[in-house]
Amino acid sequence: YRSSQQTLICPCHQSEFDVLRGAVPISGPAARPLPQLPIQRQADGTFIALGDFAAPVGPSFWDIHR
Repeated sequence: YRSSQQTLICPCHQSEFDVLRGAVPISGPAARPLPQLPIQRQADGTFIALGDFAAPVGPSFWDIHR
C-alpha cells in the first residue's frame, strides 16, 4: 500500500490499483480491478467476511475460455 497516493501495488507484476475507485488498475499489466471481499470490523477489532468475493479471484487470463 502506498499511502501517499492511496494505491495498492502488486508485488508480482507491479500493477498499481486505485483503492478509492474500486481498486481499478491504473498502471501495469492488470486488466481488471482487484476483486473485493465485503468485510466488517467487529467491536473487538477483528474482521469478518460478510460474503464471497464479488468477482473472480486470480489473474485475468484465467477468465479466457478456449
